[in-house]
Amino acid sequence: MVSGAVSQLVLLRELEPVIGANLHRHLAAATTWDPAEYVDPERYWRQRRSTLTETAKAALVTALLTHSSTALDHREVYGTSTARNTWSRWMCEWNGEKKRHAEAIHRYLVATQSVDPVALDRARFQCMTVGIESAMEGQHLLRSIVHATVDVMATMVSHRNTAAECNDQVATKLLGRIVADQQLHLDFLRDAASAALDIAPTQMAKAITEVILNFRMPGTGMPGFERSAMLVSRNGIYDLRRHLDEVLLPILRHWRIFDRVDLDRGAGSRAILSDFLDDLENQAEVIEAQKLRAS
Repeated sequence: MVSGAVSQLVLLRELEPVIGANLHRHLAAATTWDPAEYVDPERYWRQRRSTLTETAKAALVTALLTHSSTALDHREVYGTSTARNTWSRWMCEWNGEKKRHAEAIHRYLVATQSVDPVALDRARFQCMTVGIESAMEGQHLLRSIVHATVDVMATMVSHRNTAAECNDQVATKLLGRIVADQQLHLDFLRDAASAALDIAPTQMAKAITEVILNFRMPGTGMPGFERSAMLVSRNGIYDLRRHLDEVLLPILRHWRIFDRVDLDRGAGSRAILSDFLDDLENQAEVIEAQKLRAS
């Protein structure tokens, strides 16, 4: 643990051994694959129209646009250093895999005649040029690591449930392949965050609290997001209960945020986080009761 406030440059230098080891582990485990191995358009040529539900389409389009966004590499923040170069190597690898995921989902949506290809390409162009960056990312290493971790976990949950909603063996295999890649991304990010907690616990506790309090569902701000969010929530692809039980609570348990005794002033952030989680639980219970009455 480094005493006092830690600058981003010092933090990245302290994290370099973990980042390097995680990158080596990732490269050893990662699999290179071609979207064409999973999606053959000829399979759907005799299909007059898409068999996907509106919920499945909304979830897949949201996933595509989310994967099409570009993560930040922080070169403008950290200058030239071994640590920065290691981090940039990871970012290049991660972005390359995200691009492959986007292309695979795009191929599937077009092959199944589930979208207007022109409109979809316009939306993708908007995401890649304007971006859908979260206010919790940007030039802040700790918040970026935390946000990316939560975002990847949320996307994994959504993909698993989307596969079931599609009711198509191709979608099941494709999304399963993407989730397998994302598990490696999660391992990297989650471990980097754990190391950051050991190095700068007070600052990291603050970053975790800020990200969770301000987190927005993947795709917020994208074209048609409100309708898509309504569909995926109403049909259980991704809702507040899943966000709390399958994303936030597991990652906080992994980081042992409520067990640590070294947070110093970060204990105040942790108390705010605890109250927020209690509020989310109350909200989730209200929503579940409303759904039960409506059913």
